[in-house]
Amino acid sequence: MRRVRGAHFSIVDMSKFLTHDDKLAKMKTMYESFTKSQVDHLDSIDNVDARYTCAMRYMRELSEGKKDVRSKALEYYVRYGKILEGLDCIDNKLWTDEKKIRAFSDLLESYCDKCVKLVEDNNRKHLERLKAQRAQRQKEYEAEQAKYDKEIEELEISLGVRPCPKVVNAEVSLIP
Repeated sequence: MRRVRGAHFSIVDMSKFLTHDDKLAKMKTMYESFTKSQVDHLDSIDNVDARYTCAMRYMRELSEGKKDVRSKALEYYVRYGKILEGLDCIDNKLWTDEKKIRAFSDLLESYCDKCVKLVEDNNRKHLERLKAQRAQRQKEYEAEQAKYDKEIEELEISLGVRPCPKVVNAEVSLIP
């Protein structure tokens, strides 16, 4: 395969240039780095494009080199395979493959529940931020209001509209 200078292709873009046989040959070399259960899972995927994409994604996860990523890689790998198989069944109207469609549906339902929880958590956090902003604005408003009240009071005293609170009016009687 020829490398074009300055060109950037993703895994999916490059897979468009490979033939069916090229993908199968490349997957055979990739199988060496997979466990038996991973190879069995790959072989259970009927669509070669989906199998190749799933294998490439798993290889990318493995190449990340982090142990926590590697432990999650198989989980993502299995999910991604189910998604691709389910989409393939739906796109090609293969309603007879109930097992794949059910697995795809279960996966979507679990993500739907996660999405609902994520939206609720986000709304709760947003509500808390709004309440905190409101309280902060209320404090700022009260401080500014106190400043204006003090200024008004000073002007009223200087204009004589209001008596000065510091001046004490006391009448002294000289008669005992």
